[in-house]
Amino acid sequence: MDRITEKILQTIEEYEMLLPDEHVIAGVSGGADSVCLLYILKAWQQKHPCKITVVHVEHGIRGRASQMDAKWVEELSREWKIPCELRHIDARLLARDTGQTLEEAGRQARYDIFERIRRELGADRIAVAHNENDQAETVLMNLIRGSGLRGLGGILPVRERIIRPLLFTSRQEIEALLKRENISYRTDQTNFETEYTRNKMRLQILPALKEINPRAVEHIAESAQQLQKAELFLQEQTDRLYRSCVRPEEEEICLELTEFLQAEEQLQEYVLRRCIETLQKGRGLKDFTRVHIGQLKHLAAMPCGKQMDFPGGMEAVRLRENELVFRKREKAAKGADRRADRGADSAGSAAGEAGCRILAEGTYKIGNHKFEVSYLEKDENSQSFPEKKYTKWLAYDTMKNNVCIRTRRTGDYLVVKQDGGRKKLKDYLIDQKIPRQERDQVLLLAEGSHILWVVGLRISEDAKVTEKTARILKIQMMEE
Repeated sequence: MDRITEKILQTIEEYEMLLPDEHVIAGVSGGADSVCLLYILKAWQQKHPCKITVVHVEHGIRGRASQMDAKWVEELSREWKIPCELRHIDARLLARDTGQTLEEAGRQARYDIFERIRRELGADRIAVAHNENDQAETVLMNLIRGSGLRGLGGILPVRERIIRPLLFTSRQEIEALLKRENISYRTDQTNFETEYTRNKMRLQILPALKEINPRAVEHIAESAQQLQKAELFLQEQTDRLYRSCVRPEEEEICLELTEFLQAEEQLQEYVLRRCIETLQKGRGLKDFTRVHIGQLKHLAAMPCGKQMDFPGGMEAVRLRENELVFRKREKAAKGADRRADRGADSAGSAAGEAGCRILAEGTYKIGNHKFEVSYLEKDENSQSFPEKKYTKWLAYDTMKNNVCIRTRRTGDYLVVKQDGGRKKLKDYLIDQKIPRQERDQVLLLAEGSHILWVVGLRISEDAKVTEKTARILKIQMMEE
């Protein structure tokens, strides 16, 4: 047995990826990595009784070449006497229907099919062919996106039922093994097109890094292993704190704050993320950013009665003396553009007050007006913004409570001076010579009684983007 095969088999054994008599689904595209994976599983099978089933997903993207790949995998499986399940999908249609990129839609569909077939066959594991190069690409991509420690740990060798026997093997080692064993494989020409993000990383970024250090891929993958260990330690500490101060109930999660607020800041953030994940029930932390976690920490230190809304239809409320409660709002966030702002803010001063909460990026409608809302990370190219009447860029970092678009209320004010000096909204509208009968129709971007933007006019001094701003809210009003 050659050195590379032995190393991979040791990885399977060390991580207990497969146990005797288990049934494993092998995702095989026909490329070098997946063919090597299948070869390794056959080698394992010779030493340890197990059942293998090949699954090939044809994405309907590359026409005849894609069909030929599927046929090739079927023939290889037949030659190696391994059962093969072939599935066809339309990845472009899936991407369009789900709003995902072609890469994301294809990946999600593959894993859904793997899991469905695993259940149908009563299999135990799903083996996929990620290697050391994939690990380095993933770590760098997560780093660029601003990931936390979990993302910087990259791909896990074992995650629930998914195993990755090749994760500590380089692409060069894989190709050398196949060449030595005289095993052919298919080459997907789209792997050389740089329009895909991962391909840019593979074809441009990693080669440049290897010019600096030929072992760059290996070192990045090794760092990921160390970060995974650090993440595991933090998760264990989180488990202890979570069990001590969190009380999950049927419709809500209650966080007892006395012990929570005494814990290390990093553990506080981990517990908050765990609370969100528990409430979301499988949706994970989708759409939640560091800004949202920071807002939750701020809310935990606020007096009772304060409330904030978050993505995914979630709200967090300070109840009783020492509790922060996470729960789902009665209606989903997608209905936000049709609801009045009836949350933590006080009631409006006039009947018929218009308003809607800003819950996430998207389009919000009030009367005959639409507002497009998006969030930007500030960089060196966003030091200044054009003066536009109906488009504004605001410092999102400074927003702590519910932000909404509405009409005026008693007690509204603007911050009109850099030192924090305020002016009543009523007085400002009078100064701007807005007729009395039109003042109740003026639209406002508000945070509580603090007016961030008088639409069509000025923004608050406290909402202006400065050199300290990290995240920006962009809002644009358009006629319906």
